Amino acid sequence: SETVAVDKAVVSTQSTGTPTKDKTITPGLLGVLHKQLWSSETVAVDELREKWAQLSLPSERLDEILTLGNFVANVPWLNFLALACTSLESNLTEAVTLLCKILTKDPEGGAARIAYDLFKRLYTYLAEVDGNITEEQIESVISYLDGDAAKAEGMIGPANFTHSFCPKLSGQ
Repeated sequence: SETVAVDKAVVSTQSTGTPTKDKTITPGLLGVLHKQLWSSETVAVDELREKWAQLSLPSERLDEILTLGNFVANVPWLNFLALACTSLESNLTEAVTLLCKILTKDPEGGAARIAYDLFKRLYTYLAEVDGNITEEQIESVISYLDGDAAKAEGMIGPANFTHSFCPKLSGQ
């Protein structure tokens, strides 16, 4: 049994890696992290750091996301995930699309729909963190999508918020 303990120690030091061996964060790895942590509304920062390190993700990126979200001890998981998506994508629409793909129960490659209430909560959160999106813009997006969600049993996906008639999520 000592060998097992030694082997685990070797594996754990290798999996945390040195900065040169760190992987870059990818949508797939964010999905893995979500599968590990989704069952809790909040996640302790220490547990998040541990899971992050197990995936050999760069600790600097984790620190950036924690700072951006003002997360200290307990991290609201979905807010963290939403911010992590913004760190991967070049704009808010692409970030919310990625978020939908990670959170959806639709088959991979499908419509990537999520509950509209969840969409509204996460979009509003991201828009507020962004700081450059007006309250009027947020309201115009939500007002437009209210009709889509009502016709789709309370679900919304990228096809809805990327439609040419929908106001831009970022306001630009």
